[in-house]
Amino acid sequence: MIRRLDASVAAMIAAGEVIERPSSVAKELLENAIDAFAGSISLHIEQGGKVSFVIEDDGAGIPYEDLPLAIERYATSKISSLDDLDRVSTLGYRGEALASIAEVSRLEIRSRTKESDSGGVIRCEGGVTMLHIETPCMPGTRVQVDDLFYNLPARRKFLKSATAELRRILQIVNDYALIHPEIAFRVFSDGKKILEREVSESIEETLISRWGKDAEIYFSGAESGPCAIRVWWNPVPDSKRVVMTVFVNGRRIQDPTIRAAICGGDSAAYGEWLIKLDLPLDQVDVNVHPTKEEIRFRRSGEIFRLVYENAQNVFAKRFAVRGTNGHPAAFFETRHNAAQPAQQGLASDGTYRFAPHYGFERDRVASSAMTVFFPAEHDEMPEEVKSSGKNYLGQTSQGFLLFDFPHGLAIVDPHAAHERILFEEISSSFKDAVQTQLLAIPEEIPAALVAEAKLNEPALNKLGFSFEGALLTGVPQIRGKGHLSPIDMLRSAMRGIETEHDPAKRDMEVWWRLARLACRDAVKLVQRMGKEEAIELLRQLESCSTPYTCPHGRPTIFILEHKQLKDWFDR
Repeated sequence: MIRRLDASVAAMIAAGEVIERPSSVAKELLENAIDAFAGSISLHIEQGGKVSFVIEDDGAGIPYEDLPLAIERYATSKISSLDDLDRVSTLGYRGEALASIAEVSRLEIRSRTKESDSGGVIRCEGGVTMLHIETPCMPGTRVQVDDLFYNLPARRKFLKSATAELRRILQIVNDYALIHPEIAFRVFSDGKKILEREVSESIEETLISRWGKDAEIYFSGAESGPCAIRVWWNPVPDSKRVVMTVFVNGRRIQDPTIRAAICGGDSAAYGEWLIKLDLPLDQVDVNVHPTKEEIRFRRSGEIFRLVYENAQNVFAKRFAVRGTNGHPAAFFETRHNAAQPAQQGLASDGTYRFAPHYGFERDRVASSAMTVFFPAEHDEMPEEVKSSGKNYLGQTSQGFLLFDFPHGLAIVDPHAAHERILFEEISSSFKDAVQTQLLAIPEEIPAALVAEAKLNEPALNKLGFSFEGALLTGVPQIRGKGHLSPIDMLRSAMRGIETEHDPAKRDMEVWWRLARLACRDAVKLVQRMGKEEAIELLRQLESCSTPYTCPHGRPTIFILEHKQLKDWFDR
């Protein structure tokens, strides 16, 4: 039997579609403040927004008599007819956000327009209005949301920890701050200021503030008819993630078409991206998702091409690669999977076959008669190799080092070998308690990292980092860190903490990331080396616990056995 749902149940269902967690509240209220032309927005958060969430802005404000309509579902000042849905220019337009928040919390709104001498306040609980009166207040709007989901326990129990919920809110604030340099943003958590983004001159300036002064930022922009695109990329060191912030007509969205255009090429897109698209309003359908985080392009193929071409442009600038026709060429980067070391097979089509051979694994290339030996990852280096007869022959035109070993010709990749040496030098520093190396000149922490650093300060202190306000004053004292910048070390450590929540495993995750980051300082393959340098590199490689692969899984050394060479030459 079909029954009509009770109005209160229907309202609760609708509210649950729009408001999923405290960050949903932050997004909706931030967008309202931006639509109201605010020049300053402040957020005051308690327990990640689960206990209390307050947002204040100095925008246009709401007239006293309109406050009841502000919390009524489908009441809005932003559209008035069905035709308006084809040209939505504001971030909000449905009239659902405040009504949904009111249904699942204890809500208070204080607001005053700039033209009025006084403002008004309205309070409601669970969607029921408890108070509506005139009152003195500052121009703008203040919204307070207490006890989120107090009347919806099924939703409340699925919320994450206060730290995790706060992290989501900070991400939204940071994202909107990127494309609104004209607005000042401040965030307070449990009474402490954890984020402050002052007014900037441009998006480029906000990016430097967020990504850091030392970040390598690559840019490409273009126009195609009425469409305009701007793309910024920060290829973060030690990153295997693609962090993509996308705005279409000022709306923060997630879109598979844009992501595919960035990640679907031949280049390694790891790092942080900001993509800003401005399109004719009638070319975008924004009315496809309750949270307005998904949209539909009327000409998705054109959007894909526009994003793809500009992504290729920034790749070309990063890697200085150009095609013969003058257009950016694809950048190819080959990596072996570290979880499946290179000796497990360099191809997936069966062209390599293996057979154990006194401590080495044999690769036979099916298409040739050549047999190459290189050691298994955990093999000890044979004593005959360690102790004698390592005669340095020279360096090939491609940069590989050649040694005459007692039982074969050894070919060493100096870059991979040096990566392994640096990796193990750093990892050895974390075997005991890590000491702190104070910086002669403290470094300013990028704005995007300040809040995260404060949230994780106890764990970072244990790892050897020290802070004074928004300044980094000390870093772990580790061997082999080369030219790692203090901010890169901090960024990598925080990424490790975020990845591994188990304290027993967290230190290992952090040093592993720092060690991989140090690989940037390894000698380049094309670098010419003298005899003494080459022999010293081999000596250090021999002393490593895992000498035969670099941290990424690539081999460091190949050995062509003398017996095989004699067979080739019919000796």
